[in-house]
Amino acid sequence: MKQLANKTLMYGGIALVLYLVFFLFLDNDISNYINDHLAGTKLQDLGTAISTMAFGAYYRLVLAIGFILIGLNARIGFLTPKWSRYLLFICVTVSIAIVFGDGIKYFLGRYRPIMSFENGLYGLHFFSSEWELNSSPSGHSIRAFALLTCLSLLFRRLTPVFIGLAVLIGLSRIIVTAHYPGDVIFGAYIGIVISFWVYKYFSFNSELKLPGQL
Repeated sequence: MKQLANKTLMYGGIALVLYLVFFLFLDNDISNYINDHLAGTKLQDLGTAISTMAFGAYYRLVLAIGFILIGLNARIGFLTPKWSRYLLFICVTVSIAIVFGDGIKYFLGRYRPIMSFENGLYGLHFFSSEWELNSSPSGHSIRAFALLTCLSLLFRRLTPVFIGLAVLIGLSRIIVTAHYPGDVIFGAYIGIVISFWVYKYFSFNSELKLPGQL
C-alpha cells in the first residue's frame, strides 16, 4: 500500500508539472497550429473515428450492461468466480474514474480549444456546469486509460496493445482539437492511477504482481 501511495504521489507530481508546462506555455499554441493546418483533413477524420472508441454514451451503456450481468450472476451463477471478479473490477474502476474526472472537470471549468478559436477565451472558470465547454481533464482519456489499464493488469502479455490503444485515443482528442495536450495527460493519469488502486483492493496483494490473484 505504501509503495503504491508513493508511486501515486511521484507520478502525480510529474503529471502536475507536465500539465502546468503545457497549460502555461504549449497548449494554446499546439491547438492553434492543429486548427490552422489540420482542420478538415483526413487526419482529423481519422481522429474523430478513433475518438468514438471512448465515447461516453457507449461506456455508460456497457457499464450498465456489466452491472446487470454482475447482478444476474449473483443469482444464477453463469460466470466463473474469476471472470465475475474481473468484470466487477473493470466496471467499478471505470465508474470511479468517470465520477472522479467529472468532479474535477466541474471544479476547474477549463475552456475547450474551440472557445479560444472563436472567442479568445483561454484558462479556467471554476465551478462550471457548462459540461460541453469544460475541457480538463479529458473524459475520453480517463475512460480509455481506465478501461485499458484494467485490461493490461488482467492480461499482462497484451499490455503494449492496450496502452498503445489508450495513447492513440488520447492523441485523437488533441488532433480533433476537442482537448489540449495537458487535458489528455491529466486524464491519462487519473485513469491509470484509479485502475491501480482498485486493482490493489481487488487483488488483496500488496505487491500488485499477479493478475491471476484477483
